[in-house]
Amino acid sequence: MEILMALLYCFHQMFANLPFVSKTLTGNLDLFYALGTLGIVFVIFKKKRDISLLIICALPIVIYGIIQGMVIQNVEMQKLLVNISKITICISLMILVSRKIHDFKIKKFIDYICRIYLILTPIAIVLKQNDYLWRLHDTINKYNLVRLNLFYIEPSELGFHLSIIIIILMYLIIKEKTHKVQAKYIIYMIDCLGLLALAGAYGSSVMLFSTIIFISFIIIITKVNFKNILVGYGLIMVFTIITILFIVTKSSMYMRTVDTLNGKDSSNSYRVNVTQEFTSTAITKTEGIGVGFGNLNTDNTRKIFKSTGMTAVVAASYPYFIAEGGIFAVSYLVLLLTLLAINVGIKKNMLLANLLLFSFLYQIYGGYFTNPLNWIVYGLILSSWTPDKIELEGNLDIRKEIIS
Repeated sequence: MEILMALLYCFHQMFANLPFVSKTLTGNLDLFYALGTLGIVFVIFKKKRDISLLIICALPIVIYGIIQGMVIQNVEMQKLLVNISKITICISLMILVSRKIHDFKIKKFIDYICRIYLILTPIAIVLKQNDYLWRLHDTINKYNLVRLNLFYIEPSELGFHLSIIIIILMYLIIKEKTHKVQAKYIIYMIDCLGLLALAGAYGSSVMLFSTIIFISFIIIITKVNFKNILVGYGLIMVFTIITILFIVTKSSMYMRTVDTLNGKDSSNSYRVNVTQEFTSTAITKTEGIGVGFGNLNTDNTRKIFKSTGMTAVVAASYPYFIAEGGIFAVSYLVLLLTLLAINVGIKKNMLLANLLLFSFLYQIYGGYFTNPLNWIVYGLILSSWTPDKIELEGNLDIRKEIIS
């Protein structure tokens, strides 16, 4: 099971970049959607409680989508239905993960993923002119004209996936008591950070480091002990060294940060300012109804919101969802995030807190709402599983080795 999920994690978007695939299908050719569809079957035939949960989470979106289809003029029903279906599949995937994660071995999963990345790293470096593994002559990011995307839709998606793995690796490094295994995780971490640098994923990197610093600071403040203080000093030293290296080498990360702070980065300026403008305009112009699920990326909608500066739909999960769903979407997000935050608060665990905060920050100005990986993280948080079981996995593996 773990190796299958690792392969899916690394290659679930691989078909989207094939040259003969239409751009309109790019976001839909995700193998995690197939897993989510199996999740619906699992929910229907497994437990009545899961069916109730699926209905509670998905039915309001279905009903509101139907209302939008009847009320909004010029709504493209096909896009609306596809979007609602994708959200429903993502919700079923969340439920599937929340129910089955207790049998899942996270350490093995991470080990398989990182080994795949270690294999892909030299291949990607050797094949640097391959337009399937790399985005060549990037027209969006002027700081990195050549960016790695491996088998994901785009470099930012690679950055998003790597950030999730880096967060888990950081937890494993801190918790691991065997030095040999700890050294292995550090090698994995270095490779993932290298891939993140090659991807030039600015948003993911900023959100990742902000998340780690914030959560670490909270832990040190709430649990003042010698070990946490040492970890805090260690993190400060690491980030100080990284920052100095960025400044001295005048890396694209540093240059882009400077331009962003000075308002000269057109990409981030568009992502922040224009996104806020068309989201607020979408709510006011539609009187809180929204433009319709799946209908933000249409010619008709772009014409309506041209005055806000919108020239192309920006990848920003929460604003995108709110612009399409209006006040209903705001309420849905508040309830969802409150439920997730309560579960993290009950478990009081650094790993889950990091995953939730990173997912939240990233989706404010990045990603897309129907990304299955977001919902897998949600399922992990909502499950009865706690990261403390990772240590039990290690103990079980040691016992197996002794017995054999």
